[in-house]
Amino acid sequence: MSRVSSVVFGTVVAGIVASVTGCQVQASVKTKTRYVEQNVAKEDTADWAGQPIEIKIEGVGVSVNGGVTVTADPNATKVRASARMLAMAFSEEKSNADLSIAEAKETFTLTNTQTGITVSCGHGGSHGSSNGGESGCEFVDIVVPAGTDAQKLDLKVLSGNGTLTVQLSSAVIANVGTNSNGGLTNAALPATPGGTISLVSESDDVQAKLPADFAADEIILQADADKIELGPFTDIKNGAGAGGRGTAGTGLASLKITAKEFAGSTGTITLTQ
Repeated sequence: MSRVSSVVFGTVVAGIVASVTGCQVQASVKTKTRYVEQNVAKEDTADWAGQPIEIKIEGVGVSVNGGVTVTADPNATKVRASARMLAMAFSEEKSNADLSIAEAKETFTLTNTQTGITVSCGHGGSHGSSNGGESGCEFVDIVVPAGTDAQKLDLKVLSGNGTLTVQLSSAVIANVGTNSNGGLTNAALPATPGGTISLVSESDDVQAKLPADFAADEIILQADADKIELGPFTDIKNGAGAGGRGTAGTGLASLKITAKEFAGSTGTITLTQ
């Protein structure tokens, strides 16, 4: 179960307004309204040529069904992304929320150079009751090419609040590294021979789906001892130099999953097939 709540419903409490009538003090709660813009799309103009792909999504202060989804598609030749933008402000300040969204949209970029492809999204500015840190890409759906034996996928993903989902079962990977700063990590992973995978959750759980027969030269699962659930993979030898799983040299070079401590305990690492 997710340990960091990123879901709210309706409006967001922004402050308490007090008024005095006679000898009585009356307080009312003032809430912010969510303003969103859907389907803000970016698509590369050039085909992927095997460069590393880096995804950096800062997220928003509080998200509703938000996060980042990255899918490796064997039929994709270009990187593409679609975002739901968010800003929050008092109901009478929609124009201020619109300004924050417009500025956040300017930070939502997809760049392609000979050395790498980058998808980024930051925050807008603050305007009235619309706080810049609450604005940005609430949810981003990204499609990347799956790679081939001759041109393997090298992927890094950084996400903010919300669930980080990486659907890479069909990918041929060289390296995959993810870091979730505020939500569950849900990953479907390949076991490409020689590939390396590192998944890090700063404050929540990690769920990783792997092929039934996957092998890895080294497996390092870092969490509280009672928070590591091997599922069907009870033959895993966990730890640096312990032996991993399967015949050496036939699968991943390294699989490392880290659930960092938050509020006194780590998240749970759960393996499934």
